Amino acid sequence: MVACSRALHLLGEYEAAVEREEPTQANTEAATSSWQPPRRTQYKVNTDAAIKEDKISFGMVVRDVVGDVLMSAGTSRITSCTALQAEAEAMRFGLKYSYDTGFRSVEAESDCLHLVELLCSRKRERSYTQVIVDDILVMASNFAFCSFNFAKRSCNSVAHSIAKSSFSLTEEMVWMEDHPMDVLPLVIADKAFLYQ
Repeated sequence: MVACSRALHLLGEYEAAVEREEPTQANTEAATSSWQPPRRTQYKVNTDAAIKEDKISFGMVVRDVVGDVLMSAGTSRITSCTALQAEAEAMRFGLKYSYDTGFRSVEAESDCLHLVELLCSRKRERSYTQVIVDDILVMASNFAFCSFNFAKRSCNSVAHSIAKSSFSLTEEMVWMEDHPMDVLPLVIADKAFLYQ
């Protein structure tokens, strides 16, 4: 058992090293219409933001290769900002909780293509959003592996639903190996698609 565990750990480190050597790109071509699982040695982090008048809310979810929810979180803030800035804040929120919870090899997804292009260094701009993006990239360097990918809204429905339901929160909420009950049908639908 120890030898097998060590071999799997080394394989994971090797795959992460190979991924780091390849240029990071926003995977827009391979985007499908349903949630896709991460590679076997990684976890998928989906993030999203919602805006309502002078309030923004964030949602994030971490899932494994079979689609099981390992953690989720949501929060809201009273502030006004652009949609891009809100999406960047949501990504920072998601990565922070992923790292703090112990996930060190992640594929982070957002349904905001502009944000993913900034994170993959395809674009740079002079804005407050770029400051948040730079902060996210510093956070990402602390992970053993961290990639950024674009996902259609239909692939990001769980994080989107958590973000929308987080408007009513007065403090940050974290669910370990759980999620808000109203997103259960979406989690089940994503898992069901994997076994079709």
